[in-house]
Amino acid sequence: MKKIILLMTAVIFSLTSCKKEEQQTALESDKDLTSLEKLTTGNQRFLDEKSIHPHQNKKTVLDNQDGQKPFAVIITCSDSRVSPEIVFDQGLGDLFVIRNAGNLISDIDMGSIEYAVEHLNAKLIVVLGHTECGAIKAYVADKNGSYKKHLSHIDNIVETISQENEEIQAEKENPKEKNLLGCINANITHSAKLIEQNKIIKNFGVQIVSMRYDVHTGKVVKL
Repeated sequence: MKKIILLMTAVIFSLTSCKKEEQQTALESDKDLTSLEKLTTGNQRFLDEKSIHPHQNKKTVLDNQDGQKPFAVIITCSDSRVSPEIVFDQGLGDLFVIRNAGNLISDIDMGSIEYAVEHLNAKLIVVLGHTECGAIKAYVADKNGSYKKHLSHIDNIVETISQENEEIQAEKENPKEKNLLGCINANITHSAKLIEQNKIIKNFGVQIVSMRYDVHTGKVVKL
């Protein structure tokens, strides 16, 4: 019995050591990557089920207690299936995440982005939409403009999406009822363009990227 316990302990220790070595190797490799490459590489680890879960320990908490230095800003949907730290395999202090239904850009969201760029020196902004987005589905399902009645705050979300120039153009090219993915892409593009037009953000030479997460596969693609 004692030999079995010792053997099991040795196996566990070996596996733990291998995991730490694997994590350290991945972190070392990330140092030579651009911010966007860090995200795409992290997503590939997630897809391959080889996530290393970096910067998710007490040491990271202590390292960041006096300030944060996220390498990217992620504007994404509140959908529970879309968690940037998980799908990009990142940890505490790595991403400055802004979430709301439909990854929309209000003045408050824009202010949050400006803060990350001006004061935290983030050099990459990603607008991350996703397939099967409930906010876009609500817009697509609305056939008679009932959202204009503002019976709920959800109606405000639908109306905001309906007024996006990119959605209007997409509707002209293809009826929205038959073009969910096109509407999702148009919404992502709209939010990215709003950020690109921000004069403050322009001054910092930040890279702005549109991406879409697939809730069916876990894969993130650049638009």
